[in-house]
Amino acid sequence: MKILYISEGQLCLLENGKTAVLPSYRIQQYQQTLRQIAESKEWKTTGRGAQFMGVAQAAHEQADEGRASIGGLAPYEDGFLYTLRLDSSGALYRRDLSPEMHPEGHIVSGNDVHLGRIAVSGGKLAAELLHQNGQQHLGIYRLPNTWCTELTDGESRESAPCWSADGRELYFSTCGIARSARGVLYSPVSVMVYRDDTGQAETLLEDPKLNYRSPRPAPDGGLYLIREPYKAPTEDDASLLGALKDVVLFPWRIVKAIFGFLNIFSVMFGGQSLRSNKQHGDVKQKQRSEKEIFFEENLLHAAQNQRENELAGDDAPGILPRSRVLIRRAADGTEEVLAHAVLDYCPAKDGTLVYSNGAHILARRPDGTTEDLAKAHMAQCLAVIE
Repeated sequence: MKILYISEGQLCLLENGKTAVLPSYRIQQYQQTLRQIAESKEWKTTGRGAQFMGVAQAAHEQADEGRASIGGLAPYEDGFLYTLRLDSSGALYRRDLSPEMHPEGHIVSGNDVHLGRIAVSGGKLAAELLHQNGQQHLGIYRLPNTWCTELTDGESRESAPCWSADGRELYFSTCGIARSARGVLYSPVSVMVYRDDTGQAETLLEDPKLNYRSPRPAPDGGLYLIREPYKAPTEDDASLLGALKDVVLFPWRIVKAIFGFLNIFSVMFGGQSLRSNKQHGDVKQKQRSEKEIFFEENLLHAAQNQRENELAGDDAPGILPRSRVLIRRAADGTEEVLAHAVLDYCPAKDGTLVYSNGAHILARRPDGTTEDLAKAHMAQCLAVIE
């Protein structure tokens, strides 16, 4: 059994206890192109002439490799498909399972194509369509055609598409969006199913106190789901929090503005930035701290969650809240908790459930035993290749 997943922005393949990174040829080529462009313009921002003109830049400020992110993947024929975003453009590519880097199959790309998670059934590909206004909907590609039929619209976010075994039904999660002066609020996450033969969608499961995420059909006619408590925000709470934040951060923002002005003055007339290389390293390190881990629009207290999971007796404790559980919901509505602190998961054909808890990838066998397969930080978009 091979397991594909995304971890720390990289495509990874787990096989026989060993993890291999599958480099993205397209990302490498894109970053190389940006470096070549920067090198061709380097003369404009270096030397005494640039210092005299006030446009000199330090070496670390010249290098810009762009923003590249992988949004989703799905097994396809003898390899897999994956979605990619490069700055303002998006794309869908096809890759094999080799750890070697070589040109990949291009399917669709463009500035108006921003794709997230995907699911494939035969020649049908369901994808999250990411919009700049915060909306996120689902669309279907009929491969090898590159045009997309958008299934949902409006002020909502649809996510985690999954086809039934026969490809007739598409399961997904959805929530409503409410906008206020202080930000965006989300309703409880519910489960819907789209029937491809009729073109109709209906709600299967919703609860005002719970989020139901990542639905996957079970062999017995039930559903696998990730369930977690829903914390209901209010506009008053959001406004109060925002007001307090503005008051607390006001002195810091004034200091930051003054420093920014002095830094520009130093660059223009002294040819040197007040910001050091060390500061950039500190920022990168700060982004790796537990306070900087955000997941599904929420702050993730990784260390605290891991301690709680360890105290609860988990042999391979994860960094997700223990209240976020993987369940199997039977056709009669009864629910069985299968694992705690689950980030993402994927069922295998033999009944094994492969799941991630943010720190490890584990397998829950049909007899209820659990095996720690590998360490993996925030492994998502798990896909089993058999």
